[in-house]
Amino acid sequence: MENLQTYLNISDAYDYVSFQALAFLALAIVLFWLGKLFNDLVTPYKINEELGSKDNKALALSYIGYLVAQGIIILGVFGGPSKAFVPDLISTGIWGLVGIVLLNFARFLNDTLVLRKFKNVKEIIEDRNVGTGAVEFGSYVGIGFVIKSIVTGESEGLQSDIIGTIIFFVAAQVAFIVFSMLYQIITKYDIHDEIEKDNAAAGVSFGLTLVAIGIIISNTIALTNSLVALAFWFVNGVVLIIASRFLVDILILPGHKLDDEISRDKNWGVALIEGGSAVVVAFLLNASFA
Repeated sequence: MENLQTYLNISDAYDYVSFQALAFLALAIVLFWLGKLFNDLVTPYKINEELGSKDNKALALSYIGYLVAQGIIILGVFGGPSKAFVPDLISTGIWGLVGIVLLNFARFLNDTLVLRKFKNVKEIIEDRNVGTGAVEFGSYVGIGFVIKSIVTGESEGLQSDIIGTIIFFVAAQVAFIVFSMLYQIITKYDIHDEIEKDNAAAGVSFGLTLVAIGIIISNTIALTNSLVALAFWFVNGVVLIIASRFLVDILILPGHKLDDEISRDKNWGVALIEGGSAVVVAFLLNASFA
């Protein structure tokens, strides 16, 4: 009888009926909407036109990464120290808007420095290049994890928070750029060339690996403010991600070459396995040093 009363406990149900929770959910929806408006403002295309009228799947892939990144950032604010309802609501709104600005700036840097040999807008809007959309997806989600770690911690004052956000955002973007160069070295094909040739597999593998890099970087930011520690952790993470790529080649795909499957056969299934393995390694690495 006592066990039955536990299953029918009404008091626990009240925890899931909360005006404050509904207010935060409403604010999150508003932030998603504002993120769309800001994206429309700083890009030469309109999201609803491309997705609704033109059925642009490349932009859909990129934009879902944008939305997921927004959600990750908002979760980071929710997970921070709580003060009171109104201050928490204001803080969520402010950092949600900061996240929107940083995500759009990250897209610009991705276009200029990571995929620097062609224009992302042309590839996604004119050519509807799914590979480019996949890389943008990875860039958004990766930097979303980084921003989440920045906003989750205890506030050290507005000025310190702003300076810290800028420093770690820049450090993360440098890490993405450095990794993209290293990734090009370890692959036998030209990443830019394959993606520009509409090779979705090349974009999927690279995009998911960018997610893994963001996950790895975010863990260090959550644990310490040391840029030196961030650099060491980044090196460790890159080594293990590269090692995981070779292990996928040897253990999961014996008799097949990963680079050939992606560049020659455009096998996006193999690309998913490579990128997904990198994401798993990133989560396990972070959990090992949590």
